[in-house]
Amino acid sequence: MTFEITIARKISLAIFAVIFCVPFSSVLAQATQGESKVITAPFKQKFKRKYRKVIGGSESSAEKSITVDAKVNIRLCVTEGILKITGWERNEIRVFVVNGSGVAFNVREKNIQNKAAWLTINDSGVAGDSQANSRGCLSGEKLELDVPRGATVNIESETSETTIESVRKVIVKNVGGDILLNNIEQGIHAATYEGDVMVGNSGGAVTLESGNGNIVALDVAPGEIGDIFKAKTSSGAITLQNIGHRQTEINSNSGSVKYTGAFHNGGQYNFGTQNGTITLAIPEKSSFKINATYGLGKFNSDLKLNIITENNTSKTQSIFAASGSGDANVNLTTYNGAIRIKKQ
Repeated sequence: MTFEITIARKISLAIFAVIFCVPFSSVLAQATQGESKVITAPFKQKFKRKYRKVIGGSESSAEKSITVDAKVNIRLCVTEGILKITGWERNEIRVFVVNGSGVAFNVREKNIQNKAAWLTINDSGVAGDSQANSRGCLSGEKLELDVPRGATVNIESETSETTIESVRKVIVKNVGGDILLNNIEQGIHAATYEGDVMVGNSGGAVTLESGNGNIVALDVAPGEIGDIFKAKTSSGAITLQNIGHRQTEINSNSGSVKYTGAFHNGGQYNFGTQNGTITLAIPEKSSFKINATYGLGKFNSDLKLNIITENNTSKTQSIFAASGSGDANVNLTTYNGAIRIKKQ
């Protein structure tokens, strides 16, 4: 399967999920089927060796719940696991771990109703692996959390495939593993060193980072005026569709960048890649000023542009042009790749 087909397949599945309300967890399973997953396969096999406990023919598990504030702040770290967090209507946290650690709640602050408003979730040291780590991180084959929809979730992970749906705010940092986020209302900061990052139907200030993987974002809007959308990967493609933010900063060291959607009045859009093609698919009657710089490659536009200045040297070429009244500013930079502007 080619790289382009893989990304296109992920995008189509993500669009289907957003439009038809299919859970993003199922999207991830379909999107990665048949692909070579550098992180996922090794850690699943490691789980089976390390955490498999059979007692009377049953797998070991741990479950615990606690009543909390509707806007609880939750912190946890994960050593290994397939992690799924889902927002629900209850003011309660339920944690379920299969073949792994026990569960303990450390309440750090309570509200005036004496409910937990800020807490950490730790390994209780009772179930699962006897070699408990000093940080008390959870680990297991599967880790499932149900949390209030108004929750803020802060996760640090060594190796986990993370899916989070329908909460207020997310901060997640993985050393390795994919991150899949859907319906996050008020802000995202998601980073993984080895894996893909996919976001859909979300809002607020957004920062997406991958050291070695692709980034896909669809139907993402600011929560407040001035919210910025940032996406950066060292080795991978970045694909964006229907991004409502007026300030965007998009960079890939080695990979293509594709943006589909409108440029908003007064917007500042920056797209850059060291080695890859930049493609914009935008409405025909868009209004923007464009400053394009490229080295080994070509500039092509299906939209009629008013060329203001054009410079060619032995190493780089640049074009400054306008479409319509030039209401948005668009900067495009690639050192080894083409720049293409297409009609949406």
